[in-house]
Amino acid sequence: MNCVRTPFDRRFVSCITVWFCMALVATVAAPAVQAQAPELRLENEERPVEVRIAPVYQRVDDEDATIEAWSTAIQATVPIGTRTSAQARMQYAHASGNALATVAGPTDLKLNVQHLVPAGQGYLVLALDTNVPVGENELSNEELQTTAQTSQRPYRFQVPTFGQGWTVAPGLSWITPVSADLVLGMGLTGRYQGGYRPLAASSVDYVPGNEIEGQAGLDYRLSPASTVALDVTATYFGTDTEGDLDRFEARYNMSVRAQYYWQRDAQTLRMQARYENWPESRFRPVLLMQNGVEAGAAITQQVLPSVWSGVVGYARTLTNTVHIGLRSDVQHYTATTRFDAATTVRIQLAPQLRFSTIRVGATSAYTFGSFTGFEVGLSTALRL
Repeated sequence: MNCVRTPFDRRFVSCITVWFCMALVATVAAPAVQAQAPELRLENEERPVEVRIAPVYQRVDDEDATIEAWSTAIQATVPIGTRTSAQARMQYAHASGNALATVAGPTDLKLNVQHLVPAGQGYLVLALDTNVPVGENELSNEELQTTAQTSQRPYRFQVPTFGQGWTVAPGLSWITPVSADLVLGMGLTGRYQGGYRPLAASSVDYVPGNEIEGQAGLDYRLSPASTVALDVTATYFGTDTEGDLDRFEARYNMSVRAQYYWQRDAQTLRMQARYENWPESRFRPVLLMQNGVEAGAAITQQVLPSVWSGVVGYARTLTNTVHIGLRSDVQHYTATTRFDAATTVRIQLAPQLRFSTIRVGATSAYTFGSFTGFEVGLSTALRL
């Protein structure tokens, strides 16, 4: 299969893998779901074990196509001492749509360990991400067509794909204050990726290329209540292979993010602008035949979209127990081999009840623009 990996927008941590496969005229992009980074602090304080369960229902209506997905994420975060934290995350999903086959099963198990090391006025963050391949893979041709839809980036499904191969991603970041108001950070992450068979008809493993990602950023305090931040990320991708064939060459990816953050009393405001650039990629399309899989001639096309995005989020504590969040974002995706250029607006409401040992939240979101979408979910976090 032709595949490409997409970095996840997360500061000083690591990137995730995105598959892009062309089956006849269908192009498949399948980003893996990655666990959120565990929160780490230098203070010598006791941190609770947290177990979180979050079921979500999503629906997208795009012209004559309707796609639905149910998914449930289970995540456990375990502190080890005061400077180390481990996290495990896994999901189960069920996806279908009109004229699409049903795909259901678990995703891979995502493991993350982080450790803080004081270094002068700042600290080093040592991180290790691991993907354990226990998810559903070796799909049928019909199931692959379903993931071709759920994995399109503008749709933003929680579980765009299921199983992939082993991955190991060590990372090192350095964060330090340079003045009373300015903090600088930089990091480097490597990712080794093992092979797997996304399609049952494949005769050999697909092996994604290894990756190297560099990050740099700064935070500057404007006032006691407000801060601005700027982050830059660049990723180099090795060539994906399948047997003796070079399948996909993504080369590189770059992104820039600027953010304004304000907090006063029980209110917070966050405004963010981000640009992610993808160049054209060289790949061999996969032809799904009745008697197996064949490779097409190498071509160069725009596989993944470049993305412009703007986000505004507001949160307020109403009482010691009741919290509420409101978020709105605008996303513009450039045209690709699979998708026309698309612009969407998404509005999300997220109330939450917080007690001493449990937090219960609800999320509802509506998307409109080039297509429409709806999402509703619950989240229960138990602190032990």
